[in-house]
Amino acid sequence: MLTKMRVLSQAVGLALVMGGASFAANAEVTLIKQDPQAGDPLSRLNFTVGGSIRPQFNNLTGDDGKNAYKRNGFDGGTRFRFLADYYLFDDVSWVGYYELGVNIPALFDWGNHYAAKAHDTSRRMLYTGFQSKTWGKLTFGQQNSVYYDVVGAKTDIWDYDMLAQAPGNGINGDYDGSYRSRKMLKYKNTFGNADVLASYLFADNEYLPGDGLRYKRQGGGSLGVDYHLSKELTWGAAWNYTRADMRNPGTGDDKTWNQNIYGTSLSWKPDSWTFSLGGGYYQNYLLSKKKGVDNYFAGDAWGIEYLAGYTIPVGNYGLKTFMPYVMGDRLEYVNDRDYQRIDNGVGITFQLDYGFRVDYEHVFTSSSDNLGDMNLVRLRYDF
Repeated sequence: MLTKMRVLSQAVGLALVMGGASFAANAEVTLIKQDPQAGDPLSRLNFTVGGSIRPQFNNLTGDDGKNAYKRNGFDGGTRFRFLADYYLFDDVSWVGYYELGVNIPALFDWGNHYAAKAHDTSRRMLYTGFQSKTWGKLTFGQQNSVYYDVVGAKTDIWDYDMLAQAPGNGINGDYDGSYRSRKMLKYKNTFGNADVLASYLFADNEYLPGDGLRYKRQGGGSLGVDYHLSKELTWGAAWNYTRADMRNPGTGDDKTWNQNIYGTSLSWKPDSWTFSLGGGYYQNYLLSKKKGVDNYFAGDAWGIEYLAGYTIPVGNYGLKTFMPYVMGDRLEYVNDRDYQRIDNGVGITFQLDYGFRVDYEHVFTSSSDNLGDMNLVRLRYDF
Protein backbone atom coordinates (compact mmCIF):
# COMPACT_ATOMS: atom_id res chain seq x y z
CA MET A 1 0.00 0.00 0.00
CA LEU A 2 2.85 2.39 0.86
CA THR A 3 4.50 1.63 -2.47
CA LYS A 4 1.25 2.32 -4.32
CA MET A 5 0.78 5.65 -2.53
CA ARG A 6 4.36 6.63 -3.27
CA VAL A 7 3.91 5.87 -6.98
CA LEU A 8 0.61 7.73 -6.95
CA SER A 9 2.07 10.81 -5.32
CA GLN A 10 4.90 10.86 -7.85
CA ALA A 11 2.47 10.54 -10.77
CA VAL A 12 0.18 13.26 -9.42
CA GLY A 13 3.10 15.54 -8.70
CA LEU A 14 4.46 15.05 -12.19
CA ALA A 15 1.04 15.73 -13.70
CA LEU A 16 0.72 18.95 -11.71
CA VAL A 17 4.15 20.18 -12.76
CA MET A 18 3.58 19.42 -16.43
CA GLY A 19 -0.02 20.54 -16.38
CA GLY A 20 0.82 23.87 -14.77
CA ALA A 21 3.52 24.58 -17.32
CA SER A 22 1.23 23.68 -20.21
CA PHE A 23 -1.29 26.40 -19.30
CA ALA A 24 1.25 28.84 -20.67
CA ALA A 25 2.47 26.85 -23.66
CA ASN A 26 -0.24 24.25 -24.34
CA ALA A 27 2.44 21.90 -25.65
CA GLU A 28 4.90 19.32 -24.44
CA VAL A 29 7.15 20.85 -21.80
CA THR A 30 10.89 21.15 -22.46
CA LEU A 31 12.67 20.62 -19.15
CA ILE A 32 16.16 20.74 -20.64
CA LYS A 33 16.76 22.64 -23.89
CA GLN A 34 19.51 21.56 -26.26
CA ASP A 35 22.14 24.25 -26.95
CA PRO A 36 25.50 22.51 -27.63
CA GLN A 37 28.46 24.25 -26.01
CA ALA A 38 32.09 23.11 -26.05
CA GLY A 39 33.04 21.40 -22.80
CA ASP A 40 29.45 21.13 -21.53
CA PRO A 41 28.03 17.60 -22.09
CA LEU A 42 24.64 18.49 -20.60
CA SER A 43 24.13 21.25 -23.19
CA ARG A 44 23.76 18.54 -25.85
CA LEU A 45 20.62 17.13 -24.20
CA ASN A 46 17.02 18.00 -25.05
CA PHE A 47 14.49 16.49 -22.60
CA THR A 48 10.73 16.94 -22.95
CA VAL A 49 7.72 15.57 -21.10
CA GLY A 50 4.03 15.47 -21.94
CA GLY A 51 0.93 13.40 -21.56
CA SER A 52 -2.81 13.02 -21.74
CA ILE A 53 -5.42 12.42 -19.01
CA ARG A 54 -8.57 10.74 -20.37
CA PRO A 55 -11.63 10.01 -18.22
CA GLN A 56 -14.34 8.35 -20.29
CA PHE A 57 -17.93 7.03 -20.13
CA ASN A 58 -19.24 4.25 -22.42
CA ASN A 59 -22.95 3.44 -22.37
CA LEU A 60 -23.67 0.35 -24.44
CA THR A 61 -27.34 -0.46 -25.04
CA GLY A 62 -28.16 -3.91 -23.75
CA ASP A 63 -25.94 -6.15 -21.63
CA ASP A 64 -22.28 -5.16 -21.70
CA GLY A 65 -21.18 -7.97 -19.38
CA LYS A 66 -17.68 -7.63 -17.96
CA ASN A 67 -17.43 -4.08 -19.38
CA ALA A 68 -20.27 -2.77 -17.19
CA TYR A 69 -17.77 -0.66 -15.21
CA LYS A 70 -17.39 1.59 -18.27
CA ARG A 71 -20.88 3.01 -17.67
CA ASN A 72 -19.67 4.39 -14.33
CA GLY A 73 -16.65 6.14 -15.81
CA PHE A 74 -13.22 4.64 -16.46
CA ASP A 75 -9.75 5.57 -17.65
CA GLY A 76 -9.78 5.87 -21.45
CA GLY A 77 -6.02 5.80 -21.93
CA THR A 78 -4.15 8.19 -19.62
CA ARG A 79 -0.45 8.27 -20.47
CA PHE A 80 2.77 10.20 -19.69
CA ARG A 81 5.57 10.67 -22.25
CA PHE A 82 9.30 11.26 -21.75
CA LEU A 83 11.59 12.01 -24.72
CA ALA A 84 15.37 12.52 -24.66
CA ASP A 85 17.44 13.72 -27.63
CA TYR A 86 21.23 13.89 -27.17
CA TYR A 87 23.29 15.50 -29.93
CA LEU A 88 26.38 13.45 -30.84
CA PHE A 89 27.99 14.85 -34.01
CA ASP A 90 27.07 16.34 -37.40
CA ASP A 91 23.29 15.72 -37.60
CA VAL A 92 23.35 12.47 -35.57
CA SER A 93 21.55 12.26 -32.21
CA TRP A 94 20.83 9.54 -29.69
CA VAL A 95 17.14 9.35 -28.82
CA GLY A 96 15.21 7.62 -26.07
CA TYR A 97 11.44 7.46 -25.52
CA TYR A 98 9.29 6.14 -22.68
CA GLU A 99 5.49 6.19 -22.51
CA LEU A 100 3.79 5.09 -19.30
CA GLY A 101 0.10 4.22 -19.22
CA VAL A 102 -1.67 4.94 -15.91
CA ASN A 103 -5.07 3.50 -14.99
CA ILE A 104 -6.11 6.18 -12.49
CA PRO A 105 -9.20 4.40 -11.03
CA ALA A 106 -7.18 1.22 -10.50
CA LEU A 107 -4.39 3.22 -8.88
CA PHE A 108 -6.90 4.72 -6.40
CA ASP A 109 -8.81 1.42 -5.95
CA TRP A 110 -12.06 3.01 -7.13
CA GLY A 111 -14.37 0.02 -7.30
CA ASN A 112 -16.62 -0.46 -10.35
CA HIS A 113 -14.46 1.90 -12.42
CA TYR A 114 -11.89 -0.53 -13.83
CA ALA A 115 -11.68 -4.07 -15.12
CA ALA A 116 -10.99 -6.96 -12.79
CA LYS A 117 -7.23 -7.62 -12.44
CA ALA A 118 -6.42 -4.39 -14.31
CA HIS A 119 -2.87 -3.11 -13.79
CA ASP A 120 -2.29 0.26 -12.17
CA THR A 121 0.36 1.11 -14.76
CA SER A 122 1.55 -0.36 -18.04
CA ARG A 123 4.48 0.19 -20.35
CA ARG A 124 3.04 1.50 -23.59
CA MET A 125 6.38 2.16 -25.28
CA LEU A 126 10.08 2.10 -24.44
CA TYR A 127 12.74 2.37 -27.12
CA THR A 128 16.11 3.89 -27.91
CA GLY A 129 18.26 4.48 -30.98
CA PHE A 130 19.80 7.02 -33.31
CA GLN A 131 18.39 9.53 -35.75
CA SER A 132 19.85 11.64 -38.55
CA LYS A 133 18.33 13.82 -41.25
CA THR A 134 20.74 12.20 -43.69
CA TRP A 135 20.75 8.55 -42.60
CA GLY A 136 17.27 8.20 -41.11
CA LYS A 137 16.12 6.86 -37.75
CA LEU A 138 17.00 3.45 -36.28
CA THR A 139 15.42 2.38 -32.97
CA PHE A 140 15.01 -0.76 -30.88
CA GLY A 141 12.46 -1.66 -28.21
CA GLN A 142 8.70 -1.52 -27.78
CA GLN A 143 7.30 1.02 -30.25
CA ASN A 144 4.57 1.61 -32.80
CA SER A 145 4.67 -0.95 -35.58
CA VAL A 146 5.34 -0.04 -39.20
CA TYR A 147 1.80 -1.21 -40.01
CA TYR A 148 0.24 1.09 -37.41
CA ASP A 149 2.36 4.11 -38.42
CA VAL A 150 1.54 3.75 -42.10
CA VAL A 151 -2.00 2.30 -42.12
CA GLY A 152 -3.63 2.18 -38.70
CA ALA A 153 -2.84 5.68 -37.45
CA LYS A 154 -4.68 7.37 -40.31
CA THR A 155 -8.05 6.11 -39.08
CA ASP A 156 -7.20 5.99 -35.37
CA ILE A 157 -8.57 9.51 -34.91
CA TRP A 158 -11.89 8.98 -33.16
CA ASP A 159 -12.52 7.12 -29.93
CA TYR A 160 -14.71 4.07 -30.64
CA ASP A 161 -12.41 3.00 -33.46
CA MET A 162 -9.83 0.36 -34.37
CA LEU A 163 -12.64 -2.21 -34.38
CA ALA A 164 -11.92 -3.42 -37.92
CA GLN A 165 -8.20 -2.82 -38.39
CA ALA A 166 -5.43 -5.26 -37.55
CA PRO A 167 -3.78 -3.49 -34.57
CA GLY A 168 -5.71 -4.49 -31.49
CA ASN A 169 -7.77 -7.28 -33.07
CA GLY A 170 -5.30 -10.16 -33.01
CA ILE A 171 -4.20 -12.21 -30.03
CA ASN A 172 -2.28 -9.24 -28.56
CA GLY A 173 -0.93 -6.28 -30.51
CA ASP A 174 2.16 -5.97 -28.31
CA TYR A 175 3.23 -9.54 -29.13
CA ASP A 176 1.99 -10.25 -32.68
CA GLY A 177 3.80 -7.29 -34.26
CA SER A 178 0.74 -5.31 -35.31
CA TYR A 179 0.50 -2.47 -32.77
CA ARG A 180 2.96 -1.41 -30.04
CA SER A 181 5.39 -4.14 -30.91
CA ARG A 182 7.87 -5.50 -28.39
CA LYS A 183 11.51 -6.31 -29.19
CA MET A 184 11.41 -4.60 -32.58
CA LEU A 185 14.23 -3.06 -34.62
CA LYS A 186 12.73 -0.29 -36.75
CA TYR A 187 14.15 1.95 -39.48
CA LYS A 188 12.64 5.01 -41.15
CA ASN A 189 13.99 7.37 -43.78
CA THR A 190 12.60 9.83 -46.32
CA PHE A 191 13.35 9.70 -50.02
CA GLY A 192 11.75 12.54 -51.95
CA ASN A 193 8.01 12.46 -51.19
CA ALA A 194 8.12 8.94 -49.72
CA ASP A 195 8.70 7.88 -46.12
CA VAL A 196 10.05 4.33 -46.19
CA LEU A 197 9.83 2.13 -43.10
CA ALA A 198 11.07 -1.36 -42.29
CA SER A 199 11.33 -3.46 -39.15
CA TYR A 200 12.60 -6.77 -37.85
CA LEU A 201 10.72 -8.60 -35.09
CA PHE A 202 12.90 -10.63 -32.74
CA ALA A 203 11.64 -13.67 -30.86
CA ASP A 204 9.57 -12.73 -27.82
CA ASN A 205 8.50 -14.27 -24.52
CA GLU A 206 5.44 -16.49 -24.35
CA TYR A 207 2.05 -14.82 -24.10
CA LEU A 208 -0.74 -16.52 -22.15
CA PRO A 209 -4.16 -15.55 -23.58
CA GLY A 210 -5.96 -17.06 -20.59
CA ASP A 211 -7.45 -20.13 -22.28
CA GLY A 212 -4.76 -22.63 -21.34
CA LEU A 213 -2.71 -22.15 -24.53
CA ARG A 214 0.59 -20.35 -25.07
CA TYR A 215 1.55 -18.05 -27.94
CA LYS A 216 5.21 -17.37 -28.73
CA ARG A 217 6.48 -15.11 -31.49
CA GLN A 218 9.55 -16.60 -33.14
CA GLY A 219 10.31 -13.75 -35.53
CA GLY A 220 8.98 -11.57 -38.31
CA GLY A 221 9.26 -8.24 -40.05
CA SER A 222 7.40 -5.55 -41.93
CA LEU A 223 7.69 -3.05 -44.76
CA GLY A 224 5.75 0.16 -45.33
CA VAL A 225 5.69 3.35 -47.35
CA ASP A 226 3.94 6.67 -46.77
CA TYR A 227 3.76 8.63 -50.01
CA HIS A 228 2.91 12.33 -49.77
CA LEU A 229 0.96 12.98 -52.98
CA SER A 230 0.52 16.60 -51.86
CA LYS A 231 0.72 18.62 -48.67
CA GLU A 232 -2.83 17.55 -47.79
CA LEU A 233 -2.97 14.02 -49.24
CA THR A 234 -0.98 11.01 -48.02
CA TRP A 235 -1.27 7.40 -49.17
CA GLY A 236 0.23 4.56 -47.18
CA ALA A 237 0.65 0.81 -47.63
CA ALA A 238 2.23 -1.81 -45.38
CA TRP A 239 2.77 -5.53 -44.89
CA ASN A 240 3.60 -7.30 -41.65
CA TYR A 241 4.70 -10.93 -41.25
CA THR A 242 4.91 -12.82 -37.95
CA ARG A 243 5.96 -16.42 -37.41
CA ALA A 244 4.61 -17.76 -34.14
CA ASP A 245 4.10 -21.04 -32.29
CA MET A 246 0.82 -21.95 -30.61
CA ARG A 247 1.24 -24.58 -27.89
CA ASN A 248 -1.04 -26.50 -25.56
CA PRO A 249 1.08 -27.58 -22.57
CA GLY A 250 -1.71 -29.85 -21.34
CA THR A 251 -1.79 -32.06 -24.43
CA GLY A 252 1.65 -31.34 -25.91
CA ASP A 253 0.09 -30.18 -29.19
CA ASP A 254 1.75 -27.32 -31.04
CA LYS A 255 1.61 -25.62 -34.42
CA THR A 256 3.65 -22.93 -36.18
CA TRP A 257 1.57 -20.15 -37.73
CA ASN A 258 2.60 -17.77 -40.51
CA GLN A 259 0.61 -14.61 -39.91
CA ASN A 260 0.31 -11.89 -42.54
CA ILE A 261 -1.51 -8.55 -42.54
CA TYR A 262 -1.69 -6.32 -45.60
CA GLY A 263 -3.16 -2.84 -45.51
CA THR A 264 -3.49 0.50 -47.23
CA SER A 265 -4.97 3.86 -46.22
CA LEU A 266 -5.48 7.47 -47.32
CA SER A 267 -5.46 10.67 -45.30
CA TRP A 268 -6.72 13.87 -46.95
CA LYS A 269 -6.98 17.22 -45.14
CA PRO A 270 -8.03 19.94 -47.59
CA ASP A 271 -8.72 23.27 -45.83
CA SER A 272 -10.97 22.53 -42.81
CA TRP A 273 -11.94 19.03 -43.94
CA THR A 274 -10.56 15.75 -42.62
CA PHE A 275 -11.04 12.54 -44.60
CA SER A 276 -9.49 9.15 -43.85
CA LEU A 277 -10.06 5.70 -45.31
CA GLY A 278 -8.19 2.49 -44.61
CA GLY A 279 -8.51 -1.24 -45.10
CA GLY A 280 -6.63 -4.46 -44.60
CA TYR A 281 -6.56 -8.18 -45.34
CA TYR A 282 -5.67 -10.51 -42.45
CA GLN A 283 -4.29 -14.01 -42.98
CA ASN A 284 -3.99 -16.42 -40.00
CA TYR A 285 -4.32 -13.39 -37.77
CA LEU A 286 -7.84 -12.88 -36.34
CA LEU A 287 -9.08 -15.30 -33.70
CA SER A 288 -11.41 -18.08 -34.76
CA LYS A 289 -12.76 -18.38 -31.17
CA LYS A 290 -11.75 -22.06 -31.20
CA LYS A 291 -9.30 -23.37 -28.62
CA GLY A 292 -7.35 -25.92 -30.62
CA VAL A 293 -3.79 -25.09 -31.69
CA ASP A 294 -4.62 -26.22 -35.25
CA ASN A 295 -7.55 -23.84 -35.75
CA TYR A 296 -6.88 -21.03 -33.27
CA PHE A 297 -6.58 -18.36 -35.98
CA ALA A 298 -8.96 -17.70 -38.87
CA GLY A 299 -7.43 -18.18 -42.29
CA ASP A 300 -8.73 -15.04 -43.98
CA ALA A 301 -10.59 -11.88 -42.95
CA TRP A 302 -10.76 -8.22 -43.95
CA GLY A 303 -11.71 -4.87 -42.49
CA ILE A 304 -12.22 -1.22 -43.48
CA GLU A 305 -12.56 2.07 -41.53
CA TYR A 306 -13.52 5.61 -42.58
CA LEU A 307 -14.03 9.11 -41.18
CA ALA A 308 -15.15 12.46 -42.64
CA GLY A 309 -15.18 15.61 -40.53
CA TYR A 310 -15.20 19.39 -40.79
CA THR A 311 -13.43 21.70 -38.31
CA ILE A 312 -15.23 24.96 -37.48
CA PRO A 313 -13.21 27.73 -35.78
CA VAL A 314 -14.78 29.64 -32.88
CA GLY A 315 -12.13 31.36 -30.76
CA ASN A 316 -14.55 32.59 -28.09
CA TYR A 317 -15.72 31.61 -24.59
CA GLY A 318 -12.87 29.15 -24.13
CA LEU A 319 -13.79 27.17 -27.27
CA LYS A 320 -11.14 27.08 -29.99
CA THR A 321 -12.83 24.82 -32.56
CA PHE A 322 -15.34 22.04 -32.90
CA MET A 323 -15.49 19.26 -35.47
CA PRO A 324 -18.64 17.26 -36.32
CA TYR A 325 -17.87 14.01 -38.13
CA VAL A 326 -19.24 10.73 -39.41
CA MET A 327 -17.30 7.52 -39.12
CA GLY A 328 -17.61 3.76 -39.40
CA ASP A 329 -16.04 0.39 -40.04
CA ARG A 330 -16.72 -3.15 -41.22
CA LEU A 331 -15.02 -6.39 -40.17
CA GLU A 332 -15.77 -9.69 -41.90
CA TYR A 333 -14.35 -13.21 -41.72
CA VAL A 334 -13.93 -15.00 -45.04
CA ASN A 335 -13.52 -18.45 -43.49
CA ASP A 336 -13.03 -20.36 -40.21
CA ARG A 337 -15.60 -18.22 -38.39
CA ASP A 338 -19.03 -16.98 -39.43
CA TYR A 339 -18.84 -13.40 -38.15
CA GLN A 340 -19.21 -9.85 -39.34
CA ARG A 341 -19.53 -6.46 -37.66
CA ILE A 342 -20.63 -3.12 -39.11
CA ASP A 343 -20.43 0.20 -37.21
CA ASN A 344 -21.61 3.61 -38.42
CA GLY A 345 -21.86 6.69 -36.26
CA VAL A 346 -21.72 10.42 -35.71
CA GLY A 347 -19.54 12.41 -33.36
CA ILE A 348 -18.39 15.86 -32.38
CA THR A 349 -15.14 17.08 -30.84
CA PHE A 350 -14.84 20.34 -28.88
CA GLN A 351 -11.27 21.66 -28.64
CA LEU A 352 -11.06 24.00 -25.64
CA ASP A 353 -8.39 26.35 -24.32
CA TYR A 354 -5.41 25.11 -22.31
CA GLY A 355 -5.37 21.64 -23.85
CA PHE A 356 -8.84 20.52 -22.76
CA ARG A 357 -11.11 18.59 -25.12
CA VAL A 358 -14.53 16.92 -25.03
CA ASP A 359 -15.68 14.17 -27.44
CA TYR A 360 -19.15 12.73 -27.92
CA GLU A 361 -20.01 9.81 -30.21
CA HIS A 362 -23.06 7.71 -30.98
CA VAL A 363 -22.38 4.52 -32.93
CA PHE A 364 -24.95 2.18 -34.48
CA THR A 365 -23.73 -1.42 -34.54
CA SER A 366 -24.92 -4.43 -36.51
CA SER A 367 -23.06 -7.64 -35.71
CA SER A 368 -23.40 -11.40 -35.74
CA ASP A 369 -23.36 -11.44 -31.92
CA ASN A 370 -26.00 -8.68 -31.65
CA LEU A 371 -23.85 -6.05 -29.96
CA GLY A 372 -25.70 -2.92 -28.81
CA ASP A 373 -25.26 0.66 -29.97
CA MET A 374 -22.75 2.88 -28.16
CA ASN A 375 -23.05 6.30 -26.54
CA LEU A 376 -19.63 7.62 -25.58
CA VAL A 377 -18.29 10.72 -23.83
CA ARG A 378 -14.58 11.32 -23.38
CA LEU A 379 -12.98 14.17 -21.47
CA ARG A 380 -9.37 14.83 -22.32
CA TYR A 381 -6.54 17.05 -21.13
CA ASP A 382 -3.35 17.08 -23.20
CA PHE A 383 -0.10 18.61 -21.97
